[in-house]
Amino acid sequence: MNATNFEKIYRDEDVNLELLTDKVVAVIGYGSQGRAQSMNMRESGIKVIVGAGDRHRHSSWDKAEADGFEVYSIEEAVQKADVVHILLQDPAQPSVYYESIHAHLRPGQTLSFAHGFAVLYGTIKPPKDVDVVLFVPNGPGPVTRQKYKDGSGIWGCVAVDQNISGQAQETALAIAKAVGSTRVGVVVMTFQNETEGDNYEEQVLYGGTIHLMRTMYNIMVKNGYPRSFAYAKAIRSIRSIIDDIDEVGIEPYLTSRASRTCEFAVRHSGPRVINEEEMEKIFEETENGIFARNWLQEFSLGMPTLHRMRRTCAESDMEQTGEIWREKFGK
Repeated sequence: MNATNFEKIYRDEDVNLELLTDKVVAVIGYGSQGRAQSMNMRESGIKVIVGAGDRHRHSSWDKAEADGFEVYSIEEAVQKADVVHILLQDPAQPSVYYESIHAHLRPGQTLSFAHGFAVLYGTIKPPKDVDVVLFVPNGPGPVTRQKYKDGSGIWGCVAVDQNISGQAQETALAIAKAVGSTRVGVVVMTFQNETEGDNYEEQVLYGGTIHLMRTMYNIMVKNGYPRSFAYAKAIRSIRSIIDDIDEVGIEPYLTSRASRTCEFAVRHSGPRVINEEEMEKIFEETENGIFARNWLQEFSLGMPTLHRMRRTCAESDMEQTGEIWREKFGK
């Protein structure tokens, strides 16, 4: 592929941070991402306030204050802000939005998300007189924070759903720059692509990898391998492989860093592990909204299936082995 055919990658020199320097960004939700992005933006010179629930019921209020932020009720933070940056968990967003945000928005504000789920699937319907954007760093909050502190950043993407001001994309990119993502690169995509791509990734890559690990561990233990050995092979060894592949690429890893036995194993037997037909089916279900419908239904019922699966997996032989393994061999 010719590099000129690749999508535009926005870096620091492409983005004007001054779009935010005289504005107030209200971060709603001071969890893992909320804390990381708030601190990064503040250190980039942006005025950040935090909106939290009742301080007597929400520990996030005290945490944000301890980190030196001005903290307000969500309603008051929205009223004070130019940019309302929602970093709550997806299922919690609609109720908080309609209870504390929607009625307090004013024309010309920017409503920003870190995932397009609520907007794409209509659980949140913003007013027509505000910009609606998203910015998401491709990693968890602590990594986003540590990368920023190290002088680097984490790859991210932005998207625009409503562009009332004519500068919605520029604002989203400025948020990305303040968090540190344009240090390494940010791409522009649609709300639909970001949401469904993320949902697909979590089902196939995260879900597939974790269940692959569990299945490999169980088969090895069932066939007489020591639990510590099975755990190391099924869980720990993937860390160095992923780091190498990320550094040089798959083919250079296979041909110059892996053993020839490993290369043959990957090329000969690897495809047998993958069920491409099921991966295609999951992709279609994601694009058709079936995954979103199932998740919203599960959440509305109090997540009974998810709670059962959590308990079953937490009590599994592999998880108990993992606790002992990390204690004896380190993290």
